[in-house]
Amino acid sequence: MSATDKMMDSIAAAVREGSESDALSLCQRAMSEGTPPREIIRVGLCRGMHAAGELYESNQYFLPELLLASEAMHAGIQALVPSLQSEDEAVERETVVLGVVEGDVHEIGKNLVGVMLEAEGYKVIDLGYDVSPHRFVDEAKKNGAQVLALSTMMTTTLPAMRATVELARGLDPRPTIIVGGAPLSAAVAEDMGAEGYEDNAAKAPGLIRGLLG
Repeated sequence: MSATDKMMDSIAAAVREGSESDALSLCQRAMSEGTPPREIIRVGLCRGMHAAGELYESNQYFLPELLLASEAMHAGIQALVPSLQSEDEAVERETVVLGVVEGDVHEIGKNLVGVMLEAEGYKVIDLGYDVSPHRFVDEAKKNGAQVLALSTMMTTTLPAMRATVELARGLDPRPTIIVGGAPLSAAVAEDMGAEGYEDNAAKAPGLIRGLLG
């Protein structure tokens, strides 16, 4: 095994184990040794987060462990930001406008999706929580978003999500709309008019890749 492979294994383990300090220092070291930032994200950080997601799916990890892993991954990404920004000057990335719908303040799932998408190279515009339908649509239009990602954890805010989807479907060009959250299902998402639904944050990048082709 090469030194680079060992380093990527160490970064993945730091994320999986939720160690922010190790993820940060190892990413900085990998950069200093000449490993491209996208490779560090893809082979190190993302692999570790995927492993944490699999442990969560199999009930070996619970939400606190998953959150620690996402924070470690975000720490690693922040170490790479200067180099990523210089790369992005020459590469146009697909933009995702992301937020929690009006009436809901639960951000955990949305934040996990944001971290996963950033790690995969998407430009994420995070609007936060309690976002009105008109603000979602205005931000999607202003940023030329290819994807609009809506989240809620409450059944009482499903009407706000539906209103956002209906409003967004009137945009031209129209972004691909994905939704997620505890009260949703694939059938509910389809009935709303959304193109995609996922029940696991770790799978969001794959969902978007599939929808955008």
